Amino acid sequence: MSWGYNPFITEQSPYHGAYWAVVESVAKLIATGAKFEDVYLTFQEYFERVNKEPKRWGKPLAALLGAFRAQKELGIGSIGGKDSMSGSFESLDVPPTLVSFAVTTDKVENIVSPEFKKANRKVVLLKAKTTADGLIDTADLIENFRFIEKLNEQKKILSCYTVTLGGVAEAV
Repeated sequence: MSWGYNPFITEQSPYHGAYWAVVESVAKLIATGAKFEDVYLTFQEYFERVNKEPKRWGKPLAALLGAFRAQKELGIGSIGGKDSMSGSFESLDVPPTLVSFAVTTDKVENIVSPEFKKANRKVVLLKAKTTADGLIDTADLIENFRFIEKLNEQKKILSCYTVTLGGVAEAV
């Protein structure tokens, strides 16, 4: 099981934040040795109380559309979720939140952990192309997923980690 969510992206654009949450959760799961075709999603959502303000209704709608686009492009469906649109207390509101959880099952011998195992090994960065609208080139991402799967099957990957909010420095 893995998760994806970046509060800084989501605060600026719930659409992009939810889209990237799905991509991140799937990428993290692939990094553990999961097979792309065996991945399922579930979501946890928190949004401010919408009241009668159209602008507030747009945030959860935008997030759901972003998550839907990522699901459609990746060919992965969400099998459930929890809608918690009660993220307001008096004058305080939660930031827009759609956390994507990617889940699967596998045999323990197929799992790859993220920590370095040996000294003097290569560190490789696979990076998928992004599009002009700030999203991912899905075909390129899936090609990377397939490449990682192939190397995992051949037991050529000792460690694998998905670069997220903290960037490459945090990942290393």
